[in-house]
Amino acid sequence: MALKEDRIGQTWLVPRRVIDFIPENHICYFIANLVGELDFKKIDQKYRHTLGEAAYSRRMLLRLVIMASIDGIFSSRKIARLAEENLVYMYLSGMDKPDFRTICRFKIECASQIEEAFKMTVKIAKKWKLVQLNHIAIDGTKIKASASQNNLINQEEIETIRRILKRGNRNRRGRRQDSRR
Repeated sequence: MALKEDRIGQTWLVPRRVIDFIPENHICYFIANLVGELDFKKIDQKYRHTLGEAAYSRRMLLRLVIMASIDGIFSSRKIARLAEENLVYMYLSGMDKPDFRTICRFKIECASQIEEAFKMTVKIAKKWKLVQLNHIAIDGTKIKASASQNNLINQEEIETIRRILKRGNRNRRGRRQDSRR
């Protein structure tokens, strides 16, 4: 039997793109298209023609936050680390590596835009029958529900989205208080 050589550190003659390593049906493409449909003119205007280093794209930061939420990650530090280490997050960030403080500030400053993006995500996902909000599976048991299949987001779902977003901000506040001790 032949033994394959260890290829760690091997270079390529032709550079590869990050997108070449991500499956064609990955949800990150849906996120990229979704965020591409949102209007950022007002937010971008705040950062245009200002002194200092250029600000990161609000679109890029929103893509990272949405992807992290889908993965169940709410910590800005973990999101920043994923943007450096994970191919999907590298693709969504355009190979930028925002600092955790930048991500944290973005979550606070653009909370209403993040909420709108989440509502839009849920509407589209429900329309395509990709997701049912509030589905909880503890032991893997599947139970068919008799729920309405309309494409509207009801108040309960909006509150669930807000709880998810608050959870991310609550984790941030708790960490800051712990670091002061």
